[in-house]
Amino acid sequence: MTKIIIIPGSTREDSVNAKLGEAIRLKLIELGAEADLISLANYPMSIFNQDDEAENGVLESAKELASHITDYQGVVLINPEYNGSLTPLLKNTLDWLSRDVGEKVYQNRIFALAACSPGALGGIRGLSHLRDILVSVVADTITPQLAVGGAGDAFADDGTLTNERAQGMLKTMCETLIKRASLLT
Repeated sequence: MTKIIIIPGSTREDSVNAKLGEAIRLKLIELGAEADLISLANYPMSIFNQDDEAENGVLESAKELASHITDYQGVVLINPEYNGSLTPLLKNTLDWLSRDVGEKVYQNRIFALAACSPGALGGIRGLSHLRDILVSVVADTITPQLAVGGAGDAFADDGTLTNERAQGMLKTMCETLIKRASLLT
């Protein structure tokens, strides 16, 4: 069975991006994958500083997260758009995972990108920045992505998406991710 990990770039209480993570998890399971939603709050990391790294080494929390990610063939990164770009939390996590964490986090797995926002664009601008970073670390990233606008009304009581267009984008992204990630098993 293909295993997918879902990582929201927000630890905010009642985050719409964590809700999006749950909607993605439900769709992946419906499509036959094993899917786990995690919180970066369980992997606290100081702001990356190469001097600190040289003096103290790579953070244990970065090593733990890297080890956890390598149990999966697929990764969904969810970016809550901040000023048209990434959240500091997600950027910092990606930076730490690019260091010598003992694992090849960005290789031998397939990445998918998603976002959710109250605005009409659904966080799409931040996804292009996220994609640029993943290209720089040579991560294999699928083309279909998910951007859900109108976050306040985006989710039904059962955690699924309410918008038909967003549901279609979700299905396409998840199907593509499972298909590509299953080739790695």
